[in-house]
Amino acid sequence: MKKMNKVVLTALVALFGVSALSGCGQKDDGITVVFWHTFGKTIQDTLARKITEFEKLVLEHDGVKVHIDQNYRGGYDDILSQISQGWAAGNVPTMAVAYPDHVADYIDSEEYSGQHVVNLDDYINDPEVGFGQEKWLGDTTTGTSDFIPAYFEEGQSFVVEGTYTLPLMKSTEVMFYNINVVDPLLDDMRQLEDTSEYYIPELSEESDNNKLLSSISWDELMKIGDYFLNEWESSYKPDTIDDDFYPVFYDSDGNLFITKMMQNEIPYSSVNYVTNKGSIDFQTGDARIAAEAMVTSLSEYHDKGVLTTKGAIGEYGSNYFVDGKALFSIGSSGGTGYQLPSSNSFDVGVCAVPADNDNPLYVCQGPDLVLLRNPKLKDSENDERDLYAWKFMKYLTNPDVNVELCTYGSEGYSPVRQSAYTTDEYLEYLEEGEEYADTAKVVLNDIGTNYFTTAVFPGSATLRDQVGGIITEVLTGSASVTDAFETAISRSLLAM
Repeated sequence: MKKMNKVVLTALVALFGVSALSGCGQKDDGITVVFWHTFGKTIQDTLARKITEFEKLVLEHDGVKVHIDQNYRGGYDDILSQISQGWAAGNVPTMAVAYPDHVADYIDSEEYSGQHVVNLDDYINDPEVGFGQEKWLGDTTTGTSDFIPAYFEEGQSFVVEGTYTLPLMKSTEVMFYNINVVDPLLDDMRQLEDTSEYYIPELSEESDNNKLLSSISWDELMKIGDYFLNEWESSYKPDTIDDDFYPVFYDSDGNLFITKMMQNEIPYSSVNYVTNKGSIDFQTGDARIAAEAMVTSLSEYHDKGVLTTKGAIGEYGSNYFVDGKALFSIGSSGGTGYQLPSSNSFDVGVCAVPADNDNPLYVCQGPDLVLLRNPKLKDSENDERDLYAWKFMKYLTNPDVNVELCTYGSEGYSPVRQSAYTTDEYLEYLEEGEEYADTAKVVLNDIGTNYFTTAVFPGSATLRDQVGGIITEVLTGSASVTDAFETAISRSLLAM
C-alpha cells in the first residue's frame, strides 16, 4: 500500500489546517468518493440521507467539498467480478461492500502490499483521524472495543497482518415459519405416542412453539416436515400440496454445507500462515468420509420431498414461503422483509435454525466495507479519496447512524457496535418493530455470540461457491456425491 502515513495525514489534516484542505476541496468537482454497494431501494434511500448529512458536516468542519457517489452494482459476486477485472483500466471504486473472501482475492492480486487494498490500521491508530478523534462525525468511542468482537475480527482474518475490512451491518441465518399452519401441526404431533416414528420428546411437554423450534435438532425439523407431508390430516393443511411444495426451504447451498460441517465438527478449511496458502481440510481421510455422509443425509431428505435449496430450485425460498409453498424458510436475518407476505395471508414466526449435534453455530455474514486504491489515479488523489472514504466509514458505523441504517433502511440487519444496542432508538425499535424486531431479538437472545467464521485466503471465495455446488448437484441429481466432491475440490484447488 502507498501508506497514508503520519506525514501525509498531517499534511492533509493538521499542518496546513482547514485552509489547505479547503483549497484541494474547493475545486469545481471537489473530492469524489466512489462507493459501490449491493443495497436495495430502502437502504439506498436511507443511505442517500446520510450521505447528504455527511457531506454537509465535512464542508462545515473541514471546509472540504466531498461528493459520495453511491452506485448499486448488483450482488456481492457481481462487485467481486467487476473489481477483479477493473484494476488494469482503473475502473474500481474508492470504497465498496465486500465479503472477506472477496477481499482476500483483491489482496492476492497485488504486486506489492497495499497496491490495491488499504490497511485500515493506518487510519484506526492515527491520533488525528482514528476512532474517537472526530466527534463531529458522531464517532464518540475511542478505539475499536465498541465493535462486536466477532464482527470486527473478521476484518483481521487475512493472510497478511492488518485490518482490511470494517463491518457495516451484520446478519446471520434464521428460520421463518408459517404460524397458522405450524402451530396446529405441532399441537397434533404432541399427541403422538413414543412408539411413533414421528415422536419428538420435546413435544411431549407443553411449551411455547417458538422456543420449541429453536431447541429441537435439525433431524427433528426434518421429521416435522416428513410428518406434515405424509401423515398429517387437518383442515389447516393447505389444499395445494404438490411436487412443488417443500416443507423446509434453505436459501444458501454454500451456507448449508459449511454450517453443517461446523456444527458436526468436520474440518472445513484452514490457512498456513508460513506459506500464506489455504487448505481444503475435508479433501481426504475421515473428514472427507464425514462430509460425504453429511451431504448424503441432506440428499435423502430432499428425495423425500422434505428439504430443498435455492440452488436446487433456482429461486429464493422467500418466494415459495410467501406464496404458501413452504412451511419453513431459512435465510438471512437481513432479508426479513422478503419473508413477509404482502397480502398478510398468514402470520410469520421467526426463530433460530435447529442445529446438528447439539452445537448451535451460525454463519456471520452481511456487508463489510473495504477501501481501495485506483491504479490510474495519482497517489495524492488516492490519498484524498481514501481519507474521506475513511471518515465516511466512521460516520456510517457511529452508533446512531448505524442504528438508523439497520432499523429504517435495511430488511433486518443488526448494528455492529455494542453501544448501538443501548440507544433509545434501538430499544424503541425492539419494542415496536414487529416482525423486524422479532428477528432482531432472535439474533440477540437466541443466537447471541454463537457465530463461526471460516479461514480467509486466496481461493476461499471459490471454495465457498464450490461447496454450495456440491449441494446443488447432488440434490438435483446432476452428479453423485463423490463426483460432486471431486469436481468442487479440483476447481477450488485451481483458484488457490
